[in-house]
Amino acid sequence: MIRSRPVTRSLRHSVLVVALGLATPLPALALDWNPLHWFGNHETSTQAETAEQPKTPIPIDQPHSIEDLAYGDLLFEYYQQHYFSAITKILVAKERGLFKNNSEHAELVLGALYVSYGLLDSGEAIFRNLLNTYTSPQGADESWYQLARIYYKRGATGQALSILTSNIQEPLESRATEHLLLQILCHIRLGQVDQAQALTQYLKEDQAQSLFVRFNMASAMAQLGDMERAAGYYSDVLANSRPTTELDKTLNDQAALALGIYYLRSNQLALAEQTFHRVRLYGPVANRALLALGWTHFHGDRKLDALTPWMELNERALTDPSVQESILNVPFVFEELGALQDALDGYKAAYKIFRNQRRRLESIKLDIQQPDWIERISPVDISGQDAMGRLPEFQLPVNDEVSQHLYRYFASNDFQKLYRDYRELQRLYMVLRHWERQFPSFNEMINTHVERLNELAPKAETAIDRSKNFYAYSRVKLDEFEARLSEIIANDDLMGMANVPQLLQKERLDAIEAALVQLDDPDLYYEEWEKLKLLKGLLMWDLNATAIDKRWEATKEQVAMDNMLVELEQRIRAVASAREIRLNRFYGFETRIQTLYQQVKGLEMETAALLRQQRRQMQDVAVSIIEQQQMQLDRMRAKSLLAIARLQDLGYMQERDRKKQQDQSIRLELGAEPAAGAAEAAEPAGNQEPSQTLSDVIKRIFSDE
Repeated sequence: MIRSRPVTRSLRHSVLVVALGLATPLPALALDWNPLHWFGNHETSTQAETAEQPKTPIPIDQPHSIEDLAYGDLLFEYYQQHYFSAITKILVAKERGLFKNNSEHAELVLGALYVSYGLLDSGEAIFRNLLNTYTSPQGADESWYQLARIYYKRGATGQALSILTSNIQEPLESRATEHLLLQILCHIRLGQVDQAQALTQYLKEDQAQSLFVRFNMASAMAQLGDMERAAGYYSDVLANSRPTTELDKTLNDQAALALGIYYLRSNQLALAEQTFHRVRLYGPVANRALLALGWTHFHGDRKLDALTPWMELNERALTDPSVQESILNVPFVFEELGALQDALDGYKAAYKIFRNQRRRLESIKLDIQQPDWIERISPVDISGQDAMGRLPEFQLPVNDEVSQHLYRYFASNDFQKLYRDYRELQRLYMVLRHWERQFPSFNEMINTHVERLNELAPKAETAIDRSKNFYAYSRVKLDEFEARLSEIIANDDLMGMANVPQLLQKERLDAIEAALVQLDDPDLYYEEWEKLKLLKGLLMWDLNATAIDKRWEATKEQVAMDNMLVELEQRIRAVASAREIRLNRFYGFETRIQTLYQQVKGLEMETAALLRQQRRQMQDVAVSIIEQQQMQLDRMRAKSLLAIARLQDLGYMQERDRKKQQDQSIRLELGAEPAAGAAEAAEPAGNQEPSQTLSDVIKRIFSDE
């Protein structure tokens, strides 16, 4: 059992502690920390950026602001525990280049999710890149320790040891006890006892260490053969434990059991009995403690007292090896106390119990091999309504007959990993089936668009013809306008840019001038001619003052109209080619849909095959466990048969000696002195049974089976 120190110092621990404590679906890996402290608060997220110079990358084990929208989006999925969806969003955002400021933090989350789903190599590759660049040395050491801890829990002991020895830079003398302890346990698991023994000198004993660390130290010392130090650590655990949670109580029970067995083996029977009494009567190790307590009484020459814990064990589930052993121990006590008939009856009953249990296991094995076994023991909604939601945890079916024999298997990390992988494959299969059902809708959408294009085609052609006619007419008029404007500018024609009021004034002045000319009396109409000249001068002055602005406005209008005609021409071409382009696009979609459909069907078939393979693997492991239990029962049956044969042989020998003494007494009363050896020679005669082999005894006892 490996448990790290609580994460209470804010920035010393690395990002791996943070990410794995939140991202992994396994509760055993969760660490107590404040997620808001790592991701930053609202004030941190809204601080103004300095655009003049690039910012120094913030270490990934420090609080940071959420600046990228895609990063915030994936964190939303992350905190909703939609881990599969979060991985998808990270990969899509990376492909599109949406991580500008939080790229390292997104990689961190991706690595943590990879590790939580068992992709340790992929997760480690990401962390190796991140931890060497974006974290502090202390944070990197703690991160590598956490990753090694996960490798150890998953059974990859060699990789865990490689990380502990190669990636953690802190010297052995100054490393935390947890780091060294995990390294020792790795050496022990790999059979490298000498290397483990050499590291024990660096272990620091501190009363502030957690009970889990001291329990693990005791376990390591016990595996190294140093039982005295192991017993000391176990004693410390029992002395300092104040169990409140179920986990603490279980730890206390395991420590008491290990310490009691040590006292029993060292013949300190009083201490052993006292220690065994500290184990809960219905805890996870209660059966082993009851069995050991019985042996403590037995070896303390209190054989009758040994029956109390062993007979209590006999009332419990037969799936536990301790219960099976106690079933044989009870008649063994009777045998030691001289109650041979009770012992014989007990051995016979034990044999029948083991035989019936083996037959029951055979039917259970057949039940496990059924294709729907997993769904029956742990039903899950597979309708596909929430395929991307959180996967349900495995629920142990307490009343199921199979679970009584496989509860240890169901509680193991191996089964939980297999079960989670199975459900992930099942979810992937449901997603593929969902998309497969959508393909007809895609084809229908394409057909609808094509039909709509065909309906719009005549209207589009009519609109194109009208637009072309309008374009031709407008182009002619614009050319005339350009020619007239050029002529006005070239001849400096002031009246060419006159507006309507000015043209009316010019028309009136011309009429007045014509009237004066017709009168042909300049002297008489001298004043009228002067006024006419003044008005014509004012008109020309007005035309000359606004001529430049009007020519500029006319030029701009000419350019704008020309641009509009160019745009109209482009629009006509676009509308003329739009139908063909859209049709080609939809035909391309149709081809792509067909390709995707074949890919989805192929993935669906592969996923279905993997599902069957995963189901068979889970069933094979469960069947192997049942077969191991059957082998254990066979061994117990063999022991019971040997005990029965031993008692039958003992009874036969006692009966023979009794009859021999009786015959001798009769002869002495009759006054006949038998010759030496005569009694032995005459023994097979009469009704005396001949000597039997063990096989004959077993056949005769169980001839009714």
